[in-house]
Amino acid sequence: MRFSTSNGAGLVALAALAFPSVNACLTYHDASTLATNFGLLVSSYSQKLANETLAPDFIDYSESVNTLIDGGGDAPVALLGETFSSRAAYESASATQPSVPFAVQNIWYNCDTITVRWKSAQSPQPVIGISVFHTVFKLLNKPVQYQIDEIWGEFDSAAWLENLGILVPASRKQKREIAFEA
Repeated sequence: MRFSTSNGAGLVALAALAFPSVNACLTYHDASTLATNFGLLVSSYSQKLANETLAPDFIDYSESVNTLIDGGGDAPVALLGETFSSRAAYESASATQPSVPFAVQNIWYNCDTITVRWKSAQSPQPVIGISVFHTVFKLLNKPVQYQIDEIWGEFDSAAWLENLGILVPASRKQKREIAFEA
């Protein structure tokens, strides 16, 4: 079978559209959109956004979140274990959580990984964190062709526990004791 040069080039172009390169790399737009979407999942969760942003086989690892789940105490959740073993588990937990402020501070990325430095302007303590997302290319009919399949995230869980009133710093405990003695 013979193809003319123009027909051969056309077939190659069609094949490229039909089967995207597995070597496709994240663009700044992809990385920025996924980082923003992650922030929106924290600040104003929606299942629709979770389904668009997170792969079905999503896994989350965070000693910080495990510490919050444990309430800073008894450790029923292994600190080094998975926090959420699927998108469904993440969705179930996130749907019941109150919204918190979340702002992306910095984004760094390569072909399949995004690192995000973020801030949650809570009170009385701001919480600063870093999350690393591994992404997978999906042939989606969306502006971003990637989903997050793994997250490793850490943040100041002591500040978060203080903001929830679970952890009371020693300096504030002493002030309370002095107030009660008076």
